[in-house]
Amino acid sequence: MGKYGERAKKFHDEKYNCCQSVVLAFSDEIGIEKDKLAKLVANMGGGLGYAGEVCGAVSGMAIVSGYLGKWDIPSDQESKKESYDTIKELVEEFREKNNFSRCPELLEQRHSGGTTCLELIGIAADMVAEKMGLE
Repeated sequence: MGKYGERAKKFHDEKYNCCQSVVLAFSDEIGIEKDKLAKLVANMGGGLGYAGEVCGAVSGMAIVSGYLGKWDIPSDQESKKESYDTIKELVEEFREKNNFSRCPELLEQRHSGGTTCLELIGIAADMVAEKMGLE
């Protein structure tokens, strides 16, 4: 496990949700105060507030890769495509490693002896760190 994965897991141990844990692992790189950043992404955990959607760790990868990416100007279609391609690749890789990217399926798999949320958080943080050239 890399340093970002370890950081993310420590935040989860402090009771932050999956998305918060992944995003807060990059708080130094993002440059937003930890409390504000945690509040900004608070409802992204639990598959979008227990709505059964995308895993919070995957949402965290989208937020981090978007912020650290190059798409700064809305009309810059090349950077937009690169940004979207980055998260698409991350989601596909996450699915390859874990079979799913939606919270309900991941939880069901976990109950059958699959990867825990804590492990998924570490995996997601390390994946986005590597993709963004931080590890």
